[in-house]
Amino acid sequence: VLYGDYVSRGDKEYQRVVDLAALPSTLTEYLDEYNLTFPQQMHLVFFKDATEHLSRICRILRQPRGSALLVGVGGSGRQSLTRLAAFIANYQCFSIEITRSYGVNEWHEDLKKVLMIAGAKNE
Repeated sequence: VLYGDYVSRGDKEYQRVVDLAALPSTLTEYLDEYNLTFPQQMHLVFFKDATEHLSRICRILRQPRGSALLVGVGGSGRQSLTRLAAFIANYQCFSIEITRSYGVNEWHEDLKKVLMIAGAKNE
């Protein structure tokens, strides 16, 4: 049993997913729209576990101050599913690129950017 606000494209009402067989095609529509919007393409396969995880992430992002710690092996799709869930919710993703020279000063600059986007620009 899955619930989400992504079931119908126009109506963002949180409701039960009645037709589980049609859900992968709906999510593929979101993915195609994401791939048209952003230059970095994602190629995902929406099997049962992926749709369940995406549904959970969408629900968490929908909550006020919702946050999650996603744990798993590398390449399991945590980042891709989170980016897609943020796109479905019309949120903006911000990623920190850590390099060898990344230090406290870079952290403060990235934090300033995020706070300006979230607070001052209200995005």
